[in-house]
Amino acid sequence: MLCRNTFTHQSRAEKEARSLTEAGYAVTIVADGDGVLPAREEHDAYTLVRVPRTLRRFPVLRFFAHRRGVIREMIRTHPDILHAHDTNALEPVAVVARRLHLPFIYDAHDMWLKQIRRDAQRWPGFLQYYGRVERRYIPEAAEAITVSQPIVDELSRTYGRPFKLVPNYPVVDPQLIRRELRTLPGAERIPAEAPVVLRLGNLTPGRGVEQLVEAMCEVSHAHLVLLGRGSSGPGIGALAERLGLPDRVHLLAPVPEPEVVGYAASADVGVSPAIPASLNDAYSLPNKLFQYMAAGIPVVASDFPHLREIVSGSGAGVNVDATRADLLAAALRDVLADREAATEMGRRARQAVLERYNWTAASRELLAAYAAALGRPS
Repeated sequence: MLCRNTFTHQSRAEKEARSLTEAGYAVTIVADGDGVLPAREEHDAYTLVRVPRTLRRFPVLRFFAHRRGVIREMIRTHPDILHAHDTNALEPVAVVARRLHLPFIYDAHDMWLKQIRRDAQRWPGFLQYYGRVERRYIPEAAEAITVSQPIVDELSRTYGRPFKLVPNYPVVDPQLIRRELRTLPGAERIPAEAPVVLRLGNLTPGRGVEQLVEAMCEVSHAHLVLLGRGSSGPGIGALAERLGLPDRVHLLAPVPEPEVVGYAASADVGVSPAIPASLNDAYSLPNKLFQYMAAGIPVVASDFPHLREIVSGSGAGVNVDATRADLLAAALRDVLADREAATEMGRRARQAVLERYNWTAASRELLAAYAAALGRPS
């Protein structure tokens, strides 16, 4: 597998590696080095090798030198099959696959070309380069997988080839071990009697976090916990100050992945306020949604069709137009006002995850894709 990052918070790739190992594969993950993290790690489900990025002063040379390094490292693993995690891993994986005459899997975690616009100067070049990469190499993949049905449909239409759905559902422990959010650094000031509204995940632009903070002005008795870091963190803190909410909005550092659901279980409601800042955002299937459901708490989520099918369809919570702070606030007040109904939503949410929206179900599709790529029985 190739992941073009330092591989410190990659729950999807880790789950895939574990499922493949349990099915009899030997998995090596090649990732980027930062000069601080270990160059090699041995885990029970995979070996992790990080390739350092050198030539910091020369961006173009650095890009090609690192590309050559990850290609060399992939070849050293003597693979039988390769796996590209997202479009930035696609070209080097396809090059190695061609050179060694091997099949490869393309795993689209996102719609790479339909993300929210980033660096204004570099964005046109980004689109041009990775657009060419996708057009050239996606058709060559033995199998292509992605995370939500709308993305399956969109990418299948765009590239004229089938994509398979392998949702990023959580690993669900039948035994829910509850942890208390108030014990985390920065949350000690939350009163024991105050309802807790939880939002998991990175704080980055276009994720609806600003609207959620504004909504808290009209949910006066509750506290908001934002569990995650990101570039928008300072701005979110400043917004809470301007709105007079510094004592009710708590920006906390992320916790280890295996502990997320346990901490979420101590919240009163989980919020997934995605807004259609880009087509990728509108079509995404947020991890946090299923983490709330696995925690057995009610959910307030965006009102996109595929999310409505999961949340309202399973009775796990309510869907709302997350671009409007007033509607978010009304939904939160309704859920928090009726504790009996909220408890029932949480029960249905967890039941839905135990029965359907779990990694055990999703991993079957992953293993079927590998079997098809290798020409083996599923």
